Amino acid sequence: MIGNMNDAEQIVADYLAELLTPAPVAADASPAQVQVVAIETWRNAPAAEVAGEAPRSPRYLLCVAAGVKVAVPMADITHMLPMPPLTPPRNANPICLGRWRHPSGEARVADLAAILSPDMAGAHAPTLVLLGDRRWALACEVTDEPVEIDSATVLWRDGAATRPWLAGMSKEPRCGVIGTTALIAWLEQELGP
Repeated sequence: MIGNMNDAEQIVADYLAELLTPAPVAADASPAQVQVVAIETWRNAPAAEVAGEAPRSPRYLLCVAAGVKVAVPMADITHMLPMPPLTPPRNANPICLGRWRHPSGEARVADLAAILSPDMAGAHAPTLVLLGDRRWALACEVTDEPVEIDSATVLWRDGAATRPWLAGMSKEPRCGVIGTTALIAWLEQELGP
């Protein structure tokens, strides 16, 4: 069983690494043959540090959805609790599981598995992770205490055309790193405000 788990982790790591690797352009291609594509810029430091803003917190919550592990900055997490009953969603988009009323308002609950890949929608998600201003929450599985991730060990990406919420790839622990602000903006674009 442990061999299967290691194989699954390697497959997920390879998948995330492939997402983070820009496509090569042939050196011998003539200008007429070169196709213009969005280029993702890689940095050794998070964009916030490069822009002169305060550095990101090194503490992250490791969230799992459909076997994929991602790190969410603890500074962007407001609360975490067992999955409560939800009000059904207003639309049929598989990303939105519904709404949850909390003391200071209402949060839309997004299925982290469906965000990662639509064909993984509906994976086991026993935990609700409330984000930022409490208008959005993630349904996922949380199995570990928060961890520290050294930003120097993360391969950051900037200006991504696909999955703009995937801020980078951590080498240790091996997981994707979520940009919470970009994730919320993407959710509002996909599902409406």
